[in-house]
Amino acid sequence: MNAYSIRTLAAFLIMAAGVFSVYGQQPAKTAVQMSETERSIRAFYDAYAEDLRGHKRESIADRYDRRGVYMVGNGRKSLQPFDQVKDQYLTKWSGPKAFSWKDLSVEVLSKETAVVTGLFEWHTDAGAVFNYSYTGLLVKQDGKWRIRLEDESTAPPKPATN
Repeated sequence: MNAYSIRTLAAFLIMAAGVFSVYGQQPAKTAVQMSETERSIRAFYDAYAEDLRGHKRESIADRYDRRGVYMVGNGRKSLQPFDQVKDQYLTKWSGPKAFSWKDLSVEVLSKETAVVTGLFEWHTDAGAVFNYSYTGLLVKQDGKWRIRLEDESTAPPKPATN
């Protein structure tokens, strides 16, 4: 994919996430109704959650695209080189006390690309709980799913009441 294709796909993903939220969720699929591609993506996210809970830094870093990762959300966008993402996880990242995915939706675009949207809950050691929306673009690279674009956005703060 060239840079123009990635930008176009990223814009589409953001619009699609809005459409999905407006029109609601489809009933959950059973394992029999899922394609092999969707099952492999769901397994990827189950393992990703285990890596986060277990603070498996190397395994987490290994989940990202070797060409770099578009990090978007909360009014920001950057393309981070893979080496920078890896360094971040290996040297600076602090893992959660608890972590769980909520309501993940998988849209298989091809056998080598998919969009995942959902929510996650992140618990800190201090007892705070943060809720995020999540969008990821996955691509197959060297036979493995890799994250090419990731949006982790927190809910906006509630307005103060007098």
